[in-house]
Amino acid sequence: MSGLSPNPPTPILLNDLQWLTAYLTVHSLSDASKVYSYILWIAIGVILLVYSIVHRLGLKGGYIGALWSKWALRRRTWRKKHALAMAVKKREPHKQPKSLPSNAQILSLTALVVGSLALAYIGPDYLAPGTQIWNVGKAPSAKRATTYDPALFLPFQAKYTIPKAWWSTAARTGQIAFALFPLCILLALKTPPFAVFSISFLTDIHFDKLSFLHRWCGMLIWFITTLHVISWSVQLSQDQRKGRVLYTYAWQYQKFIFGWTAYGILTLIMICSIPPIRKRHYEMFYFLHILLIPPTLVLAALHHPPVWWWCWGALAGWAAERLYRFFWFLHTNGAFGGVQYSQKPAKLQKKSSFKRSKSQSEVLQMHTLNVGDANSGHDPAQKQSIPYPSASSVHRIVIHDEGYVPPPGFVHAELLPGRTVRLRIVPRGFVSWAPGQHFLINIPAVAWCTTHPFTAASICDAATTTDAGREILFLVRAKKGWTKHLWDTVAIMGAHNHKLPLGESIPANARLPPRGVLMRGFVDGPFGSSTRASWGTYPSVLLVAGGSGVSFTLSVLQYLCLCIAGRDGRELGARSGGWGKPNFKTTRVRFVWLIREFGHIQWCASALRKCLAILPSPELQIDIFVTNMKPAQRIPRSPQVLDQKIQDIDDEAPFA
Repeated sequence: MSGLSPNPPTPILLNDLQWLTAYLTVHSLSDASKVYSYILWIAIGVILLVYSIVHRLGLKGGYIGALWSKWALRRRTWRKKHALAMAVKKREPHKQPKSLPSNAQILSLTALVVGSLALAYIGPDYLAPGTQIWNVGKAPSAKRATTYDPALFLPFQAKYTIPKAWWSTAARTGQIAFALFPLCILLALKTPPFAVFSISFLTDIHFDKLSFLHRWCGMLIWFITTLHVISWSVQLSQDQRKGRVLYTYAWQYQKFIFGWTAYGILTLIMICSIPPIRKRHYEMFYFLHILLIPPTLVLAALHHPPVWWWCWGALAGWAAERLYRFFWFLHTNGAFGGVQYSQKPAKLQKKSSFKRSKSQSEVLQMHTLNVGDANSGHDPAQKQSIPYPSASSVHRIVIHDEGYVPPPGFVHAELLPGRTVRLRIVPRGFVSWAPGQHFLINIPAVAWCTTHPFTAASICDAATTTDAGREILFLVRAKKGWTKHLWDTVAIMGAHNHKLPLGESIPANARLPPRGVLMRGFVDGPFGSSTRASWGTYPSVLLVAGGSGVSFTLSVLQYLCLCIAGRDGRELGARSGGWGKPNFKTTRVRFVWLIREFGHIQWCASALRKCLAILPSPELQIDIFVTNMKPAQRIPRSPQVLDQKIQDIDDEAPFA
C-alpha cells in the first residue's frame, strides 16, 4: 500500500500534445468516483418528496405546523441594537436596520452550501474502478500526499483509491460544480412542468420564493469552480515536463482553453449579479444573463465530456422552458386566435341553500367610502344601508369594473396620486390567475424589448359574460427606470391630448377611454406561489398592506368577499371553496392598509366600495391609516392677541 502514489505515472510519449492528453486522462476521476454527484441529487430528490408529502397532506396546518411557520417566516435584523444606540446618542441619523433573509431561507442555503462542500471534500477523491461507496476501505489506496483519443490512455488510470491530491480535489470540485448546474437552472425556471418545484401536486413553490436560492446556488457554483481552478493550477505548477511547468503546455490543449473561457464568462455573470450593479442596471444584467448562460454551459460541457450530461441536461431544461413560454406568450396575447367565451352565467348556489351566520342580516349598517356628501343634501354623518346581496346575484357584480373596459390587447393607463399609474389590460387569449399572482408586462410604446413583473390587483372571474371579468389590474408606482418611463409616457400623451401612441390603432368596434390613454400591451404569466394558499382555512383573515403593496392583498380581499357571498373559488382562479363548501371556514375579513397620503385611497377606492357592497360589516372591516398626515401648525399668540381675536369673532356672530 505504501508504494502507491497519489500521482499516477503518465506514459512516455514524445509529442507534447499527445503526452498532455495522456496526462489529463490519467489524472481524471473514475466512474466510481462520480457517486458523490449522485448522492447530491438523491438528497435533493428526498427533500423534494418529503416536502411535497407534507404540503399535499396539509400537515403544516396543525399546531406543529404553526410553530414551524412562525419560526420559518421570521426575519431577523442586522445590527438593530447598534443603530438604535447611535440614534439615541445622536451621533448619526436613525436608519432602519437591514433585514436578513427568513429563517427558512437561511436554513435552506446552509444545507445547500454545507452539503455541496461536504460532497466536494469529505471522503476519498478518486475511487478505484469498480469500487462502491460503502466498501471503499476494502480497495487498495494510495498514501495521502486535439487529435488524440483520451480512451487510449484509460488503461493507465490508477487501479487504487486516492484519498487526497491536488488534481483529485480539483477534479472532484469540478464534478460537484457540474452537478449543481441543473439545480441552479431548475431554481430559475418559472413555468411547470419544466419548473419542477412549482408543479401543483409537488411543492407548488414558484420562482418568487426560489429566486433567493437560485442566486446563491449560482454563487456557490462560481465558488466551487474557483476552488477547482486553484487546485488544478497548483497541480500544473508542481508537475514539469522537459524542465518546464505543465501550465506552459496546457494552453495547447483545446479543452483547457474551453474551461478557462467558461470560467471567465461565469465570472462576468457573477460580477453583473452583484446587488448594486443588478439594481442600477437591471436591463443590462438581465440581457447578459440570458445571453451568456448558454455559452457557459456549452463550453463547460466541451471542457470535460465525461460528465457533460449535467450541462446538456441543464441547457435542455432551460431551452425547453423558454420555448414553452414563448408559445404560451403567443397564445395569451392572441397570436393563435381569441377565446370563445360562454354567454351562460355560472351556476351558483341559491340564496336558501346556505346558512348565514347570526351576525349577518339582510340589511346592515356598514362603513362606506365617499358615501354622504355635504353638497348632496344628505347628512355626511348619516350612513347608508346597503342590502346584503344574495349568492345568485353575486355573479353580476364585477369587482374591478371601472365603467370602461379596454379592447383586448390594449393597456388602459391612468395617472393617479402618488406618482402611480393604474394599468388595466384584457388579454386577447384566455388566461386565468389566482389571487396574489403576478405577470410580466411589455408595453412597446414604453420599451419594446423588456418585460417587468407586477402583481395583479384584480381577480379572474370566469363566470362573467363580459371582458371585465378577465381584466387584469396593476398599480405601478413610478420610481426610476421602466416605471419612470411609463409615467413620463402617459403624462406626455395626456398633456398633448393623445389617446394612442403614434403608429397604433384600435379595432373598429372599440372606443377610446374618456380619461387616460390606450397603448398596445402584452402579458406573460401568471407566476407566483400564492396558488398554494388555502385562503378559507381559518375563520378570520387579516390582510395588512402598505402603499402599492395593496395589489396582493386587494386581489385576496376580492376573492374572499365573493367566496363568503357564495361563489366557488374555482371560478375565481383559485382552489374550489366558498360558503357552504367543505373546508371553507372564513366568515370574517379585516383589511388594513397603511398609506402616506389621503389621495392614495383613489388607487382602489372603487374596488373597496364594491367589496363593502358584497360583504357588509361586521363580516368585512376596512381600516385605512394615513401615516404622513401633518396637523396644521399653530402659531403661539400672546394673551392680548387671543383676547382681541375672540372679541372679533363675537362681533361677527349673528347672535349676541
